[in-house]
Amino acid sequence: MAKEKGGKKNQAEYVEKLTLEAVAPIIDRYGYELWDVIFEKEGAMWSLKILFDKADGGIDDTECEEITAPLNEAVDKLPCLELIDILEVGSPGLDRVLRKPFHFEKMAGQPIKVAVKDENGKTVYHSGALDSYDESTGDFVLQTEKESLSFNTAKCRRIALDL
Repeated sequence: MAKEKGGKKNQAEYVEKLTLEAVAPIIDRYGYELWDVIFEKEGAMWSLKILFDKADGGIDDTECEEITAPLNEAVDKLPCLELIDILEVGSPGLDRVLRKPFHFEKMAGQPIKVAVKDENGKTVYHSGALDSYDESTGDFVLQTEKESLSFNTAKCRRIALDL
């Protein structure tokens, strides 16, 4: 694939898919859980983020260091390597972004913060507990102190844990 950095959604999906296939077995072998693979433009550069965690708590610097070399080696062999300017390996953090169906399933009942645009184009934030998620539609329900709010993931600017 030629080095074409047009920012196309299908290009990002292509890089994320190839990366996922290459790094998932490595992360499993080390006993970690792959949280996400994100390929996105940051300024003039294209960044590939490989985010992983442990089921029983966060990762520390030593754990991140031990897996970085094997992950870097796997990424170096990708046919889309020329598209990647920066490789980041790390934890999804406490305020991890929810993008994939398993994120919503795993975080059911947890406090989340949802950013959406209102009718005037202004970003509005809603906080509450993640009540339910429908994988077939991408719809989820946020239970606030006062009410239940329904959202579709495609219409949200950001969905993340709110700790």
